[in-house]
Amino acid sequence: MTRQTSLVPRLLTLASLAALSQAELGKIQWKGSCNLTTYPALICGTLDVPYDYTESNSSKTLTLDIAKWPATKKPVSEPIIFNFGGPGVNSFEGLGLYGEEFQAILGGHNDLIAFNNRGVGNTIPFSCYSDDATRELVALQAPNDGRASSTALGEIWAQNANIAQACYATNNQTGSLIGTSFAARDIMQVADALSGKDSLVNYWGFSYGTTIGAVLAAMFPDRMGNVALDGVDNPREALYGYNAQAVVDVDKVFEGFCTGCMAAPDLCPIAKEYTSAANLEAAIYLMLENLKYNPIAIPETGGIVTWSDVKSTIFEAMYLPSSWPLTSELLYYVQTRNTTILGNSEVYDTIKSYGQSASLTSASDEVGTAITCSDKHRSATIKEVLPYVKARQALTKIGSDGSDGDMRCAQWNPKMFAKERYSGDFEVKTANPVLILSNTYDPATPLPAAKNLTETFEGSVLLEQNGYGHTTLSMPSLCTAKAVRAYFTNGTLPADGTICQVDVPLFTNLTYKDVWPKSFQRSVESRDDATILKALMSVRDKMSRRRMCIYLYTNSASWRPELP
Repeated sequence: MTRQTSLVPRLLTLASLAALSQAELGKIQWKGSCNLTTYPALICGTLDVPYDYTESNSSKTLTLDIAKWPATKKPVSEPIIFNFGGPGVNSFEGLGLYGEEFQAILGGHNDLIAFNNRGVGNTIPFSCYSDDATRELVALQAPNDGRASSTALGEIWAQNANIAQACYATNNQTGSLIGTSFAARDIMQVADALSGKDSLVNYWGFSYGTTIGAVLAAMFPDRMGNVALDGVDNPREALYGYNAQAVVDVDKVFEGFCTGCMAAPDLCPIAKEYTSAANLEAAIYLMLENLKYNPIAIPETGGIVTWSDVKSTIFEAMYLPSSWPLTSELLYYVQTRNTTILGNSEVYDTIKSYGQSASLTSASDEVGTAITCSDKHRSATIKEVLPYVKARQALTKIGSDGSDGDMRCAQWNPKMFAKERYSGDFEVKTANPVLILSNTYDPATPLPAAKNLTETFEGSVLLEQNGYGHTTLSMPSLCTAKAVRAYFTNGTLPADGTICQVDVPLFTNLTYKDVWPKSFQRSVESRDDATILKALMSVRDKMSRRRMCIYLYTNSASWRPELP
């Protein structure tokens, strides 16, 4: 099917953009600690950058908020810029949460830098609704997956017509100023201010941060220093297509969940009724199918637990194996239809938050689809979108069919299409080779996407981590972390075809002290390895608590009875 392009405005070419006059090199104005209570080590500052890179004669600027986690050791090497993905993730928050761990992983000799993309935080904030109550009401108007019922796809289309209109009504003056190409240009402005106009850019991007990184490398190949892309989204599909490739390995990750569950029944209560991983997997699929026609009534809340709620909770858990023991408990209570546990406010709210449609749980989710839709430059009818939704449905049972995002982008107002969209290819040779990282089984950015990008970036190397989850940070691996450190320290790439093993099993309650025997901590090298492993496990645990809702962990005593 030919994509409809009649409403797409003429795009500026890279050549013409290169000729645009740029704002004079600015300086970052460092202000001191961002928050002495929450992130005392994080330093905040501001930098003025061009407001609109396509307006060659304009002097209007935009103020970026910059965060820095200072190097902890001397000598201090060139800074590393981070992007934690999304789209729409608050990178300030990411660096504040994980900065200490990243310094330990990387060796402490670099300033770590992050700033929020346009649309996030204070940087041209993007929000479609004025309050969460309205947002939740809109989210309840349709399921979050077109397979929920025979009428779901039509409901999702209508709901997203309303969302797209609401987004335009509140952001029509600035919606075209967000997008991946402007994000890449902002990175160059930050790099210029940090190290000078001819400096090389050191960058570590995760998930959507790899799309920004790929565009950055394609637009400015001669300025690339050490660039690591972890959890690769196929940039061609992410920018121009429907990205069905994103879900090709979701069900393989779920197979890993079932295999790990059967291998550790003490940590996976749902395993006790089954004799094999295949039997468990089939039983969970059957349970999901039954929920379509027999959802669970929850008298305590007056609500119901549906197919969409439970399937989406499983999909969310596939991102982080450290959340799998908790997820298995939730599935056990769904399978046994335990309305007392499911009616607990923490449990019920968590499950329902994943089942809400259109990912409208906060303004940050709205900006995520806004960046995606502004990049795609696509208007389409429901008839044109449906084949792509059906194709994704055929690729995964557990993963999202993407109908809400596809249908929103199809109805996105063309006046909010990104003013610049990179339209070149990714067959580029960068000044220094790129390091690409991927888990063997990733539910959102699969290994095939990483392989595709490795083939297009000349000289790049793919490091595969033999694990599950989204990005290599989802499972601790000293092998992977030491390879990343070597790359950022002196540009050393792992051998082509390197596969790193992980250091913890899938279902585990092991702590750092359990994984790292004290007898190994005698040499300087082993003490350093211990520091790295401790940092990796800390990142994993923090990510798990954030993804599966922190109150399920902190208030677990309020809902977790003794399991049989």
